[in-house]
Amino acid sequence: MSGIIDSVLNNPAIGWASFAAILLIIEVVSPAGFFLPFAASSLLLAAAALTGILPQSFLLQVVLFAALGLALIPVARKLLRRYSDTTPNINKY
Repeated sequence: MSGIIDSVLNNPAIGWASFAAILLIIEVVSPAGFFLPFAASSLLLAAAALTGILPQSFLLQVVLFAALGLALIPVARKLLRRYSDTTPNINKY
């Protein structure tokens, strides 16, 4: 078990990708659309960690995660509205 913790601490990309997977699982269980932008933010941070452009400070990583997550909320809402079920309301007529 300590090997897993050591690998996550030594490579932040694994940690952020794991956190994104956890957020996506929560999103599937509770399909409200709230966790989707934060999962995307976590995946972006994992990609940034893989490329080496992510800062080493964990506090700065968390601030970037929160800022990206909040910035992606309007994008996610727009996409969810576009691809949601658009069944006509039969009670409207």
